[in-house]
Amino acid sequence: MPAECDRLIYPTVDRFIYDLADGLGQSDEKVDRNRENFLKKIVKEIDKDKFHRSIQKVKTAEEQDKNYIELLGFIDFPSAFDGYYYPVKIGDTYALQMDCSGKNSTKDEKSKPQSILGAIVKIKSIIDEQLHHTEASIGESWTIYGQLAAEDQDVLKTAQNCYHALGLFDTPNWENHLDNEGEFEGIHFYELSHFGGDRGNLKQNRHLLIYLFPYNGGKFILDDPQAKKIPRTLHVQFLRLFQYRNKSIWAYHQSRSLKADMKEAAQTIQILVKALPAKVKSKRVNLKELQNNLADLLTILSIYGNYLSRLEEQKQTIATNLENYKKRLKQIPTAIDREASDRAFDFLETFADYGSEKYLPQIESDLASLSANFRLLENAIKTVEGIVQLEQTKSDRALTGTIAIASSALALSAVTATVVSVKQPKNYRDVAFLKSPEFGFSLAIGSLPIFIAFLCWLFVYIKAVLKNNGQSRP
Repeated sequence: MPAECDRLIYPTVDRFIYDLADGLGQSDEKVDRNRENFLKKIVKEIDKDKFHRSIQKVKTAEEQDKNYIELLGFIDFPSAFDGYYYPVKIGDTYALQMDCSGKNSTKDEKSKPQSILGAIVKIKSIIDEQLHHTEASIGESWTIYGQLAAEDQDVLKTAQNCYHALGLFDTPNWENHLDNEGEFEGIHFYELSHFGGDRGNLKQNRHLLIYLFPYNGGKFILDDPQAKKIPRTLHVQFLRLFQYRNKSIWAYHQSRSLKADMKEAAQTIQILVKALPAKVKSKRVNLKELQNNLADLLTILSIYGNYLSRLEEQKQTIATNLENYKKRLKQIPTAIDREASDRAFDFLETFADYGSEKYLPQIESDLASLSANFRLLENAIKTVEGIVQLEQTKSDRALTGTIAIASSALALSAVTATVVSVKQPKNYRDVAFLKSPEFGFSLAIGSLPIFIAFLCWLFVYIKAVLKNNGQSRP
């Protein structure tokens, strides 16, 4: 006869899945794809008519100006199974609860103790089979609950058997994965998790909450009105609580990807900035090349600034969700029992503390260090802009001198033409007009601007030579 810690009455498994519905800046086409990918988890895409109707129904539901929207209500699993889907939208996130207690059976059969290993393995396979599109873009959490099969049943060992039977963790180790344990109105809770690490895949994260009802003298929980409503009430609360948890983890992983991209951008910034002094000190500055450098720097500045903004956004996302997580913990006890203390579920607050101590300080540190590159880039741009403006001014001065000389030449031509028109020569060989007082006087007046323009050019040239000689000295 198996030991009682290997058996459980009415073992039930729930899976909570979270997808991004409409991220900041996403196009309408991307939002539509998000909706379709979420609904694929519930409705088989092969049934095109049903799938299209579901999409339209969800789009209509989403038009409501609410933070919590029921999308399709409760949808039963196929008749052979005792389970359902419950899809909702919470803010910018799609959430799906899948609940299953195995194959459909009579109430008497449900009230009999079952093998934990056999039942949970079978239930998990049903859930996996009914989830038609498995990938969750944000994350997921699991729960297992049931009623102890004997008064003196070892609760801890029973919970450990549930943990091993589900097979959620790649390398099972109860001691390493156990985060918290607590008790509320005779129900024992055990929370376990595994984080994939800063550079790990988001899919490597695992989260499981096991809660076991007391034997209660053999009275079946479904026959106890008070006990019967607890799982449903908890699921409504957990649907939000787990969203805050998974959204925080997801945002932190997003911040790690952003940091990696920014480090690559920082290397490009360093290369460009280090190359500037040589170009600036060159005796012959290439204005076109500097203008191209300036365009490159401005482009990188825009991209890098966007990265910083998104990193700040992830920080705010984490801070908001951690705060909401703590608030929700205080609402859970009173949702079950109005007389209960709002601190009854504080044993689950460890995650909020972890996020506040690890996630937020890390991102703040990243923002501080990565912002230094942004300031370096801004200073480099100001320097290049100044040099470009200076070189453009030099070019403008040279152009002005050229125009002055050309204008003087034109004036001289005009003088000649004027004299010739006054003293018309008798024939083309007659140059007597050159000896005329009118021509001499006009020539002197016409040459004066040329002489002044030459002196201006000579002054600018000598000044530039002296400046270059001064800069070349050690």
